[in-house]
Amino acid sequence: MSRDHEQNASQQESKATDQKNDSIEDEQTGTNLPTPYSTFSSRQKKGIVAIVAFAGWFSSLSSFIYFPAIPFIATDLGVSVEKINLTVTAYLIASGIFPSLISEAADNLGRRPVLIATLCFYVAANIGLALQSSFGLLFFLRIVQSAGISGSYAVTYGVVGDLFTPAERGGYSGVVSFVLNTPPSVGPIISGLLMSRWSWRAIFWFLSAISPLCLVLVVLLLPETSRQVVGDGALLPRRVNRALLHALTPKQQRKESLLSSPNAKRLYFPNPLKPLALLRRPNTAIIVGSVGVWYTIYSCLQASLSSLFTQIYHVSGLVSGLTYIPFGVACAISALSMGKILDVDYRRTAARYGLNTEKAKNHNLNNFPIEEARLRSLKYSLLVCGLLIAGYGWLLRYQVNIAAPLVFQFFIGLSIQGVFTALSTLLVDIHLDASSTAQAASNLIRAELAAGGLALLDLILRRIGAGWTFVLFAVIGLLSILGFVLAWLNRIYLSG
Repeated sequence: MSRDHEQNASQQESKATDQKNDSIEDEQTGTNLPTPYSTFSSRQKKGIVAIVAFAGWFSSLSSFIYFPAIPFIATDLGVSVEKINLTVTAYLIASGIFPSLISEAADNLGRRPVLIATLCFYVAANIGLALQSSFGLLFFLRIVQSAGISGSYAVTYGVVGDLFTPAERGGYSGVVSFVLNTPPSVGPIISGLLMSRWSWRAIFWFLSAISPLCLVLVVLLLPETSRQVVGDGALLPRRVNRALLHALTPKQQRKESLLSSPNAKRLYFPNPLKPLALLRRPNTAIIVGSVGVWYTIYSCLQASLSSLFTQIYHVSGLVSGLTYIPFGVACAISALSMGKILDVDYRRTAARYGLNTEKAKNHNLNNFPIEEARLRSLKYSLLVCGLLIAGYGWLLRYQVNIAAPLVFQFFIGLSIQGVFTALSTLLVDIHLDASSTAQAASNLIRAELAAGGLALLDLILRRIGAGWTFVLFAVIGLLSILGFVLAWLNRIYLSG
């Protein structure tokens, strides 16, 4: 039998299986109806996304609310600013390592117990940070704080994969990205307002006051969504995976469903190396590497903003905090719009290949060019972003009026955020059975690359200046487009 004949037979068998699995028989008419991807109602899905996005919000907020306080903490503790900056590096390193330890547990044991445990650590760390008075405790508790909250990012995107089909996943990923990208603009403002009335400790008391609210919402309302634990939502999980209140829980759960599940009987030890094992897949490595490169550029843009504007334009501390607003607002706008663009691109790609575009139907992505659907608009966004970053550096180099680099910051935010929304969605698409683990792999690589980039940032700025520094960043970022082309060609090769 020829290879083409085998392939056609395989595709026909796969299509028939998909049709069988994706349909149920109507008892009255005898006709096949599409099987819903999830038994959670639309209202329940939105409520669940709101809760997990709120939890993920603290991961970004904990960084951006801290930046303006660094010189004040240094003065109060009697250490140098450079030494306090080590706590930023330690936070980034920890935020890359700890999600790798908990992500597989979130996929296999469930999102709910993992999120409850990590939020408890986070609340305790915030209280400790507000009370401590030594650099050693500050350093240690920042690591604990990062360990507690950094995993929420992977859990949040894992829940998106649990609840939504590929056809609607982009839009909800955009909503999540919108929430996760408000801290760059609101974090420094909250920090400035708190410190104008109280000391830097008020920042951690603020986090200590609002993070328990998120914990209470999770304990009371968040149902289990992991598809390895509750399937489409109809399986009844163990008690620890059940919400105390059932407002967001499907009514169709069957009490006998989980009794034979292996996850319900065995003691489970997460494998911290499993996220790295996913990088053996070429397309996963390309996606994760690209996220890491652009997140490093993103971090360097934000970390240098206050110091460069203070040095070049001699702005005050309050104005320095306000300079974060254009970039943060643009990222939030871009997250929502890119989510909609991803859904449109998915439908157009499906229509081009004559595939089903129903949002409620779970599509078999093994025979679908998902990389083409997610990356088709991204390459244009990256090209624009690279040019803007290079231009931004030279505006600072020649000390053009402060309004010009702030305008460039806004448009950089619009274009760079699309990278994270599109690639995070694509990671979920190609790792649906281990979406939190895939996000943890991405988080590990991006955090460690960003930590390295930030460690070298001041040295590079001193050696070659702002103009050439940001040209270098732009060139490195644009090289990722070649990686996307390779990912696309690899998909064509595997499917052909």
